[in-house]
Amino acid sequence: MPDADPMFYRHFLSSELQEARKKAGYSQPDVARETGWSLSKVMRLESGRVKISMTDLKALINFYDLSPDERTKLLRAGEEARRQPWWYEYRSLLSEGFQSYLGYEASASVIRNFEALFVPGLLQTEEYARVALQQSVVPEKEELLDLRLKRQERMLNDSPGTELRFLIDEAALRRVVGSSELMEAQIRHLRQVSALEHVSVGVVPFSSGLYPLLRSPYVIFEFAKADQERVVYLENPDGSVILNNKAIVGVQRSVETYLEAFWEIENRYAQPVTEWSENLPQLAA
Repeated sequence: MPDADPMFYRHFLSSELQEARKKAGYSQPDVARETGWSLSKVMRLESGRVKISMTDLKALINFYDLSPDERTKLLRAGEEARRQPWWYEYRSLLSEGFQSYLGYEASASVIRNFEALFVPGLLQTEEYARVALQQSVVPEKEELLDLRLKRQERMLNDSPGTELRFLIDEAALRRVVGSSELMEAQIRHLRQVSALEHVSVGVVPFSSGLYPLLRSPYVIFEFAKADQERVVYLENPDGSVILNNKAIVGVQRSVETYLEAFWEIENRYAQPVTEWSENLPQLAA
């Protein structure tokens, strides 16, 4: 597994501490009463949104009477969670949801990304990304472009241990972003990137008709450790949702629903981008 991001470890600690509390038979008010902490502090420590001090972490480990192996695992996670992530200088530009996204992206062993309207960010050329960001409402467009390019460098060139699987609806590649020349360069870039050993790029052609979850772009993160659950990231105009089977909020589908849809599209409908692009006259040369 790649070097996991501190944000990933915060979420890991949050999940593990909640599980440890429930296994020990305590509610959050019980923990607050027994430790002398406020209920809001217990809730903050379990939220994953704040760094937990090693003193508080050790207190909870002792209170829940965790085994030596569990203790070692959580203490290591606590130390890792206190590091600054690589994207720290951009933190003021990023929503809480996207900070979590970057943490999962840097920590996953497999990333599956389906896009219906745009080329996935990790696969965009600099020119495509610049035009796309011009349509965003945020003022820090150059800073976000720089962040996107650094993500690409890390995931495409520096993290061959992370398997990257992309599915793109043909509509995203037929839509002219910037100019026809820019799109030709973008598709050539997809062909080049798909040649990397750890990258797969599939295109779902118009001839496929309707298929599962066509209207829902999503990213599925899978982790090397067997006990770490997959996570799905959903983004829409109203914000982002992090979905896992322990905490499903505001959505009806499960993680498995997205994974099964991705597998079905990949196996039944998609074509390798090299095969699909051979039928485009402008790329014949």
